[in-house]
Amino acid sequence: MTRASSAGSRTRSAELRLEVSCAQEAVEAVAEILREQGAPGVAIEGLTWPVSGDDVSPLPSSEGPARVFSVVPARGAQAMHRAVQEEIRRRIAPIFGPARAALSQVSAADWVENYRRTVRPALVAPGLVVAPPWVDEAQARTEGGRILWIEPGAAFGTGDHPSTRTTLRAGLAVLRAGDDVIDLGCGTGILGAAALLHGAGRLRAYDLDLMAVKASRDTLRRNGLQGSVRRGPLPPGARPADLVFANLSGSALRPLLLALLRAVRPGGHVVLGGVLREDEGFEAACMAAGFTLALRETEGDWQALCCQRP
Repeated sequence: MTRASSAGSRTRSAELRLEVSCAQEAVEAVAEILREQGAPGVAIEGLTWPVSGDDVSPLPSSEGPARVFSVVPARGAQAMHRAVQEEIRRRIAPIFGPARAALSQVSAADWVENYRRTVRPALVAPGLVVAPPWVDEAQARTEGGRILWIEPGAAFGTGDHPSTRTTLRAGLAVLRAGDDVIDLGCGTGILGAAALLHGAGRLRAYDLDLMAVKASRDTLRRNGLQGSVRRGPLPPGARPADLVFANLSGSALRPLLLALLRAVRPGGHVVLGGVLREDEGFEAACMAAGFTLALRETEGDWQALCCQRP
């Protein structure tokens, strides 16, 4: 929010830009840290994802670092900045290398306009285009495929990260018409909404973050889709689904593997996304939990495992 004083004086902003400069492979983890610390919306600059036909291949827009940022209230921004710096030191630097958080002045109007210029329709999986609501349908259709309208920024999952794309591709590869689908950690709702667009019969989505729940409900509404979106974990004793999406992280997924096995019916599939390719023990952990590996999707440093319950 900005307050304009009399003519000739400066406009003062009650918001600051909290930006983290980091390795391009670290953007998802950094975005999660910002959300954990209360950032109202997260955006990423410095990455583009050009595609050719059904080939979805990441190509950084430069060889430099990516920028993950949010516009946050000035009150409390310093404390958030310090907390983000500490989390970067503890969780990002040991894995992805140095990253730096900085605060700067920002015009709210400039932030909105600049952000919108960076987000364009993109082919995120074969036959599926994700588009922001401020572009017209004709522009979105130039990418080909079904269009999924998503308002970016409030939650993770607009298809601009390999973890989302690999999870999408793996899930859509095994999805059958009429499938009952569960999406755990739904974020913007991109995975469940894509499944519905491709013929799923029912969707149950869950997230611990209230902003993600609101974002997922908004995604369903924008696209004329119906599904249940609730705040919280998967309820104990929930009816097993045909297909379960869980795009989280390797460390978050490991303790959930047995619960995920129970969440899918025999013969059904669980797609486990957000796992680093270097996590060689993750597949073994899935097999030990009782799954069999159906297929694996990889892109860059990331993998998604589509596992079947025997």
